[in-house]
Amino acid sequence: MLAASFPRRPGRRGAAAVKCSRAPGGAVASRRVYVQVLYASNTTKRCQGKENIMPVTSPQKPRRSERVPTTKRADSINWIDNKSLLTQTSGFLKEGFTHTINLHQGCAFAGALCGTFCYAQHNPWITKGRPWALYGTKRHIRETYRRDYDRQKRPRRGLPRPLKLYMSSSTDPYLPQESSLGLTRALLAEMVQRPPDVLVLQSHSTLISRDKELIRQLSAQCELWVSLTVETDMETVPGFPRHAFSPAARLATLQEFRAAGIRTQATLSPLLPLADPRGFAGQLAAACERIIVDHYLLGDGSKNGLRTKRTRFVQRLEQAGYAEWTTLEKFWQIRDILAGVLGADRVLVSRDGFNAVGSG
Repeated sequence: MLAASFPRRPGRRGAAAVKCSRAPGGAVASRRVYVQVLYASNTTKRCQGKENIMPVTSPQKPRRSERVPTTKRADSINWIDNKSLLTQTSGFLKEGFTHTINLHQGCAFAGALCGTFCYAQHNPWITKGRPWALYGTKRHIRETYRRDYDRQKRPRRGLPRPLKLYMSSSTDPYLPQESSLGLTRALLAEMVQRPPDVLVLQSHSTLISRDKELIRQLSAQCELWVSLTVETDMETVPGFPRHAFSPAARLATLQEFRAAGIRTQATLSPLLPLADPRGFAGQLAAACERIIVDHYLLGDGSKNGLRTKRTRFVQRLEQAGYAEWTTLEKFWQIRDILAGVLGADRVLVSRDGFNAVGSG
């Protein structure tokens, strides 16, 4: 975090020694600062400098359901200056999307169940040889998106270009830190003013419900999908860490958005063991318009799932007695069960399913 220490001013007894840092997402010209009083127990003190005074507030305590294994606290984020927020797609998402948006480098859910199979942990450009974790967060989100958007949609020369966004491909837009940082919320507010053509909000988190009204407004201006990963119907999977968020809670969140008239989809990616496939299919049918089912042998971006096989994911399944779930034979069997309940047109598969956007 960009910070400077201010020593005690001469001639002023009892002046507070403070640390000041620029607000992560704010404009430099505003000269607003966050002030942390080092010795005081009160939450608001006066800063003995010329900067504007901001109250010090403790980060909002997460709800019990949000207390998941994380790798960074909101007050210890490494802030990253970014010249562009939009990354051109390639490979898996290229057919359906023009760009991805990732507000963070790495992911705070690395210690949860989804961190054991996350495909992004195999990207050397992100990890740089480090263990999978949350490494940093981008700043100046609104300003950067505004600039990127205008290049695409309001170019000085030529015609406007399509803008189909997948958010996010290598992190989660609703990490626990988002409850205090509000970066995704700020970006959605900017998108209401500058809407893309397509936006998929891909998350594991029920925190997305906080922004339902903003998402509803934006969904009236573009093709927007609330997409939550629900890999299994099991609240605990033997041999694996606990979920970042309960599968039942994620299904309830999808149903909430669907009731509000917002497109919803569940991604079973990768498909994990199911306790009751037909019962789960019924829950999915009520919660979302469609589902996308995937298997690491199809969707981890490597031949025969070699990336996933380098992790302990397959070994964990085998040791827990779920060896058959590592095969494509079981995968297609479950796909057929899901299609029998939801209808074949609502059950999409792997790459083709993820890229099935842009039809209006």
